[in-house]
Amino acid sequence: MSATVAPDVFREAMSRLAGAVNVIATGFSDDDSSGPRGMTATAVCSLCAEPPSLIACLHRDAGTAVLALRLGVFSVNVLTEQHLELARTFAGAERFGADRFTVGTWERGRLGVPVLADALVSFECRVAQAYTHGTHTVLIGGIEIVRAASTDEPLVFHARRFVGLGADLERRSA
Repeated sequence: MSATVAPDVFREAMSRLAGAVNVIATGFSDDDSSGPRGMTATAVCSLCAEPPSLIACLHRDAGTAVLALRLGVFSVNVLTEQHLELARTFAGAERFGADRFTVGTWERGRLGVPVLADALVSFECRVAQAYTHGTHTVLIGGIEIVRAASTDEPLVFHARRFVGLGADLERRSA
């Protein structure tokens, strides 16, 4: 398949698409001594309600993607505006592997995956299907557990920066 859009043009265009900021996490398995893995991601969306499913896209070589495929489980933790430092930690190269989990309050979920205690919402998923496309692995997660912990505003990534939602436009137009 030949690309008609240059990668840098694609990246610039996609930077204008605002997305919720999430930490995809896996690990805490009894048979894995390397510890949990996690990464910041905006490429997450709902798939369907019957059965409850979501899609998460991760770089195929990332430790999080590799371990999620091996263990067959992962969590999606939707961040709030209060999680800016945590979002940067899981997106950056200053901390790696289990060391990233020293930022934030993490618990072991019922599926054995890391769950952020004060996330806007956390989804614990089993890998229902996985596909490789280009540089990424597309995980279809069958959602088994949903936990809403916060009522704060979500953290959003837009124009290559973290932003809050600001004003409630629904209330403003009423």
